[in-house]
Amino acid sequence: MGERILEIVFYLVQHMKNNNGALLHLDDLSQSLKNMGFSENEISSAYGWFLEEVQTRGMEELMKSERKQMPPRVFSEAEKQIFTTEARGFLIQLHELGLLTAEQFEAIIDRTNLLEPTIVDVRTLKIIASSIIFGGINRNWDLNWFNMSGEETVH
Repeated sequence: MGERILEIVFYLVQHMKNNNGALLHLDDLSQSLKNMGFSENEISSAYGWFLEEVQTRGMEELMKSERKQMPPRVFSEAEKQIFTTEARGFLIQLHELGLLTAEQFEAIIDRTNLLEPTIVDVRTLKIIASSIIFGGINRNWDLNWFNMSGEETVH
């Protein structure tokens, strides 16, 4: 479930960056997300988390990317063997969009090392990333924050 909410947050941040930091046409955006198969509860949870981040970090901080402050992360040969190309690309995008700090980026890589010899694809990466983004690096992830009942129909 958390990975689906991460997809929505990713979509929201991309939308904002494409519109110079503005969330335009929220009704249309919500309808697009519903058409993509996301439930009302997932959309609401993603909006709630996003708005909380804006209040906590501020819009400028959230929209600012750390990539200007940090040189691009070079994956080691071992890491390239663990992550699919698509997963590495998605991880870099999360960081460039400002959804991951450098510390969170490294925490995700550290957690994937626990899965060895499993190959980490985008789906697996979304699960790991959502646990770190929504739950923190050192906290247990509580899905109850998202108010998911498990009874929702996903289209």
